[in-house]
Amino acid sequence: MKARYFSCLTPYTDDIVLLEACWGEILTSYSDQRRGYHTLAHLQHFSQQLDLCKHNLSDYSTVYLAMIYHDIVYFMMDGTNEAKSALVAVDHLGRLNYPSHLIGNCVEMILATKAHAENRDTNINYFIDADMSILGADNASYARYATGIRKEYGDSIYFDAGRTQVLRSFLAMEKIFKTDLFYEKYEKQARLNIQREINDLIR
Repeated sequence: MKARYFSCLTPYTDDIVLLEACWGEILTSYSDQRRGYHTLAHLQHFSQQLDLCKHNLSDYSTVYLAMIYHDIVYFMMDGTNEAKSALVAVDHLGRLNYPSHLIGNCVEMILATKAHAENRDTNINYFIDADMSILGADNASYARYATGIRKEYGDSIYFDAGRTQVLRSFLAMEKIFKTDLFYEKYEKQARLNIQREINDLIR
């Protein structure tokens, strides 16, 4: 991932020391021991999903950078994870001379992960579908995901109720996945996985 991150940014900067420093901050954030799912492994999975739709993206580099930064800030109990992650992206990418209008696009993608709603921008729809793709994973991978989420929030006495509410909100969506590619690949299994987790939570 580091090589790809650098390749997205070296057309705009030759400051390798700054690039290394920014990448170091990314590694530190995603390696936080409190994280159970939103880790470097999640980024790797997300990256693999973006590879599936790379030919459908009009600006792969900006989508990739949004992926790198989308969860860099986590564990904000006031619901500002996405907004604060976007601010880190603005800071890093601004210092690395990434074009300002592309930084704006990156911010829009990061903020879209809060609601996972269908967007007029095709890039954003592929981006949020790739982020959500774990929902349609095989049983073992989904179980590891659910365990990771519980590690991050399970100490709260409200976890089961809150998690159930989130999962039911996914099922209430007309389509969990907004693009045909991800819908056809993951929608059916995602609904089965989510319902099974809900059943386990409410027992």
